Amino acid sequence: MKSPVVSAVTGTVRRKTFVAREDLLDRMSELAKSQGCSLFDLVNDLFELALVADNLNFSLKRVVEERKVLEMAKCAGFVLGLERLWYEMADIAYKTDKAEALKSWRDSGIWFASRYVTGSGSFSFAQFRDDLLVFTWNAPEFDFRLVDGKLFVKVTSPRFTEAYTLFFASFLMGALERFGYQFGVKEISRGIIRLDAVRSSGG
Repeated sequence: MKSPVVSAVTGTVRRKTFVAREDLLDRMSELAKSQGCSLFDLVNDLFELALVADNLNFSLKRVVEERKVLEMAKCAGFVLGLERLWYEMADIAYKTDKAEALKSWRDSGIWFASRYVTGSGSFSFAQFRDDLLVFTWNAPEFDFRLVDGKLFVKVTSPRFTEAYTLFFASFLMGALERFGYQFGVKEISRGIIRLDAVRSSGG
């Protein structure tokens, strides 16, 4: 069992009473037992983690959410890579075989969206949107809105190359087409993607 967490200055344990929901306390007690420590130890570990997160200008909730994002990205087939290298590889593919590269990105968008579409015809579009917004951390602006049944997407990044912009737009369109969207407006230029779409009646 781990030793109690003590004050680094005084070396003493200061005890205070905290009020918490009974169901949470019961679950925390079970968690402590499963980890081979006391509830006292577990609570102090959580306090320490909250302070570490605060020193990093994060909330503990944000730390957990961002760790969850990495797990989701891993399960979705994403890998981490250098942003500059990714853009350079996109430029090489663009020069080598633009049509085939665009098709590959579109097919990848369809595959990615398929993870959120069930065989029954229902879908979790909101989860798809939220995950995509989080995964696309290399775009400082990613506006993804549904207004009165119409979808408006705007992606901007000064770092996108022309090739990467076209490829990512192809990815987005493939994913949205998988959800049954048809495009009205498509404005694509280096670093800027704007798509307006509505769902087809059969989608």
